[in-house]
Amino acid sequence: MMNLPDPLAPELVAGCEAEPIHIPGSVQRRGVMLVVEDGVVVQASENLHELLPCSAEGAVGQPLASVIGPAAADILATEASTGGPLADSLQHLMVDGTPYLAALHRSSQGSLILEVEPMQGSNWEGPASVFPETHNVLRDAAAAVSSEQMYALAAAGVRRLTGFDRVMVYVFDRDYNGRVVAEDSAAGLDSFLDLHFPASDIPAQARALYEKSWIRLISDVNEEPARLLPHRRPGTGDPTDLTFATLRAVSPVHVEYLRNMGVRASMSVSLLDEGRLWGLVACHHYSGAHTPSLDVRAAVETLAAGLSQRLALRAAADRADRASDVQEALRELVEDRRSAPLAQRLAAPRLLRTLDADGIAVEVDGHSAVHGLTPANHAEVISAVLGLTPEPRFGGLVYTCESFASAGISVSEADSGVAGALVVRLPDSGTLALFRREAQREVSWGGDPSEKRAVTEEDGTQRLGPRRSFAAWRERVTGSCRPWGREDMEGAIASRRVLVEMLFHQLRSETGAAVALQRSSLPEQLPSPEKWTIGACYYPADGARVGGDWYDVFELPSGDIALVVGDVAGHGLAAASTMSQLRNGLRSLLISDPRPQVAVSGLDRLLRQLLPQDMATLWLGLFDPATGRVDYLSCGHPPAMIARAGGARRLDLADELPLGFLLRPPQPLTFTLQPDETLLVYSDGLVERRGESLDRRIEQLRENVARSQDLNVLGALMSPGEFDDDVTMLMVRGHQNPGGSELQPDEDSELACI
Repeated sequence: MMNLPDPLAPELVAGCEAEPIHIPGSVQRRGVMLVVEDGVVVQASENLHELLPCSAEGAVGQPLASVIGPAAADILATEASTGGPLADSLQHLMVDGTPYLAALHRSSQGSLILEVEPMQGSNWEGPASVFPETHNVLRDAAAAVSSEQMYALAAAGVRRLTGFDRVMVYVFDRDYNGRVVAEDSAAGLDSFLDLHFPASDIPAQARALYEKSWIRLISDVNEEPARLLPHRRPGTGDPTDLTFATLRAVSPVHVEYLRNMGVRASMSVSLLDEGRLWGLVACHHYSGAHTPSLDVRAAVETLAAGLSQRLALRAAADRADRASDVQEALRELVEDRRSAPLAQRLAAPRLLRTLDADGIAVEVDGHSAVHGLTPANHAEVISAVLGLTPEPRFGGLVYTCESFASAGISVSEADSGVAGALVVRLPDSGTLALFRREAQREVSWGGDPSEKRAVTEEDGTQRLGPRRSFAAWRERVTGSCRPWGREDMEGAIASRRVLVEMLFHQLRSETGAAVALQRSSLPEQLPSPEKWTIGACYYPADGARVGGDWYDVFELPSGDIALVVGDVAGHGLAAASTMSQLRNGLRSLLISDPRPQVAVSGLDRLLRQLLPQDMATLWLGLFDPATGRVDYLSCGHPPAMIARAGGARRLDLADELPLGFLLRPPQPLTFTLQPDETLLVYSDGLVERRGESLDRRIEQLRENVARSQDLNVLGALMSPGEFDDDVTMLMVRGHQNPGGSELQPDEDSELACI
């Protein structure tokens, strides 16, 4: 063993991050494993004889029924899952009169993975036997007045259920550094509460496993694992995927990590929000090996899932309240001083307080203003922050930096008190930037996170070794602002929405107001399904007259993508306002019930009751990108086109009247978009032209879309000059269709995909 110089050898770091921990080829010895394909055992753990009346060598190649008995095999044959809650995969087995607990699932390779553990106690009541305690913890958590109280209740409840010496709730920041936010432990143990742990303690591949397999028990770090025999899958030579296996053996690095902490046994349970790992319930045992039963583990997993949901709901409610406060403050601020430029109105102390920032800089509609603590070169700083990687949750609109110094962003010495920024993109290259001052603070780490070691194995190879001490190590953090949290980003996005809506107060004409409203209604980002490209554009009419056209593309909870093109009769602010209401109404209806006929019927009722003087046409399709299937309705809308190399055809029309005049519930039609085809949906402005036949113009469009599926080219082919009416085009193209190299419109398409 040797100390490494700083920086750590990059090949050792890469080796740690690339360790294939899901295919260790061995299992923990608290149980045994059988890998079954087509009813025949193809692999068995070498300790099989310690639990079942058969050796690993004797089991391989035999029918499963010969190893565990026909009755047990029949039960398992119909119960295998593909991963998921442990409680769903538990089975009670009797083999030669001896009771066992079994967990089973199908691996990604299609094999049945059977894990068998000894029965603890004389009777098995299943996970339900410990669910009353689980229910009690969830009930108490529901009554908690804060997230901190909920964390504490979770730690105490899991410790009562499992008997571990220490149970912690461990929460990640955005960079996956962790902090212990709650703890319940046996007397005499040093507290880990509020200790921080670096992201490298749980590398990326381990976090990915926690997002798939929610519970991980290590019964005894001193126990040698049992190998699978044969070591690789017969026929393919591949290692067996043990991602969802409860007995999966442990990485040697993690074993050493736990030993250095003095831990003999451990268990970790995932806390997830929308499938993303945000924390763990971490359990440690010091006094010896420890194995909570499978049914107890299943109950703890259920408890963690319930707590994840409750904590996520509480956090979402808190963020929604914050966003609502921001929106209300912005609206009042904009209304209070209408005569001043919008940027000047926004750069006010009240907004700073609401957004929890020390300075603000706004560039909008050609005006700029600053207030509070901002760098003198704020424009350069904002540009540099926009060059960083955007926050993944917000569609490329939000950028954050918590340390200008660490990011290499220069500010003058006089501005050294400014440490970080959050920047939101606005339409027309505008920006809203929030600044925070430096916040020096002390962070307590569980050991020195910079301690680096290389461990030399018996074969002479080297690997990364964990630090040896986990005593509290205090770091003074300077040069950074307070972290930008999710609530800060969602507050900034709420500000953006209000700003887009409020832009028309700054514009000088109804046309300008309609443009602003139209911009706020178009999707900020289009979905990018695998093997398909989606593009859309909007062109205002002759004289920049904005009408009631709109397009919308968004993913539904089912995974289908809603494709929408609509056209409200008329022009100007009134048509744009009706369009905005219909767009929002259709989104809400589709999320509530994804059947297109139900959503369109509801939209027709909305138009009749709330906007009886208006009329609109609509084309709605629900697109399954996995199969190409499209269920669609057309209410008074021109026919969509299907194009492929060398030809194009009109799509059959659903014979329905426009919205506001439907006589019966509409009936959807269905077609399948092939990978070498393109779907074009458009508004009537593309084919209507004064003095020309509508049928002839639609035929002309069919001929042109056969020539090119490029939105720029298609717009130019249909109208070399300006359009008589506003025009919307929405296109979905399979990646096997070579027609047209670009779906996105050029700068003349004023409202495209802002």
